[in-house]
Amino acid sequence: MEYLFKSDIKQEEYNQFIKQFGTVSFMQEYDWASVKQDWNHLHCGMYQQEKLVASCLILIRPLPMGMKLFYIPRGYVIDFTDQTLVKQFTQEIKKLAKQYHAYSVKIDPNFCIREYSCKDLENHQQNAIPSYYSHDYQIKHENLIAAGFHRHKLSTNLNDSSQPRFQMAISLIDEQLKPLNEQQIKSSFKKRVREYLGNYHQKRGVFFEHTKDITRIDEFIDIINKTEERQNIMLRNKEYFISIMQHFDAYLFFGKVDLTKYLTFLQEKGKESEIIEVEKLIKKGNKIINLSAALVILPKNVKGIRTSEYLYAGNDLQLAKLNVSYGLVYDICKFSLEQGCHFCNLGGVSGTLDDHLTTFKSRFNAIIWEFAGEYDFIIHRLLYYPIETFLPTAKKLYRHFKR
Repeated sequence: MEYLFKSDIKQEEYNQFIKQFGTVSFMQEYDWASVKQDWNHLHCGMYQQEKLVASCLILIRPLPMGMKLFYIPRGYVIDFTDQTLVKQFTQEIKKLAKQYHAYSVKIDPNFCIREYSCKDLENHQQNAIPSYYSHDYQIKHENLIAAGFHRHKLSTNLNDSSQPRFQMAISLIDEQLKPLNEQQIKSSFKKRVREYLGNYHQKRGVFFEHTKDITRIDEFIDIINKTEERQNIMLRNKEYFISIMQHFDAYLFFGKVDLTKYLTFLQEKGKESEIIEVEKLIKKGNKIINLSAALVILPKNVKGIRTSEYLYAGNDLQLAKLNVSYGLVYDICKFSLEQGCHFCNLGGVSGTLDDHLTTFKSRFNAIIWEFAGEYDFIIHRLLYYPIETFLPTAKKLYRHFKR
């Protein structure tokens, strides 16, 4: 069986292939290279009888002494159950890596070891959930090993891999992969969340918006900055967020409160301390304030399983009693459902499932995706182990001085 490999696939052809694929991470879309401007890149593909049957975006990280790292985030875009295709594609990537003096090819494929519900942990029993990302896991894993990859030691630490290995997603489909309706999605959340949705928020002047208007990015960043300061973390800069908005089907979501309406509600049923807090905000010239925000990317593929990505989010802890972030997540779920999505991915959590991210995301009775982890194809064995030993230390230092 003859294949033709190319390392310069044109954008239109690449995108058409992505659109028709079963499921694709946004990190393998053509334009992710435009967002990751501090990396070089290649758009590769494999043809069989002039038909594109596999693709990948390779990010290239320059290193000292002219060496490079090939990184294929959430790739390949390929049928991992086809051992021949996986082997052949890997061999072509290997040849390319040698040409570019890459010491290793790293991938963290877009499939899971297992999928399970938060309810499983709480009730100590298995609940029926839609299972897609872990389908044929063992075959896919063995085909990567047969192609020459070796897998890193599986870790539960959130920062031990390039992408979070454990992620939580809200299912918008049932176990037969049929779409839920809005009420079914709401009913799947814990009571603590449900009691804030709908009338509770509406009576208190809370409302939600979403937009593709890039000029509102500062409004989003203001919330992100408050979260960064509170948690002593550093997320991304303005240019990074603008680039995502420009190159992806991305939306800004906002959870807001009309202070005048909220004050009217409190004057009838609220506490004096709550009334004073809102009056102070109004005296500062505020009529409507933003309490929660998120950046969401919609998937490019139109076939198979479509997953929206709740990529970045932040909250202002003023008027925290309103729990606006609960309503914002529900609003994103409803929008994702309208856009034909099957899951809403809330993003990474610690594999020990005891961090503050898990605490928040588990309130939506989310599904836990345990991804397969990182695989490396070693090109230069003598360089690989010293570099791999040094890089984690370098990353920790980078995070420390970036704060």
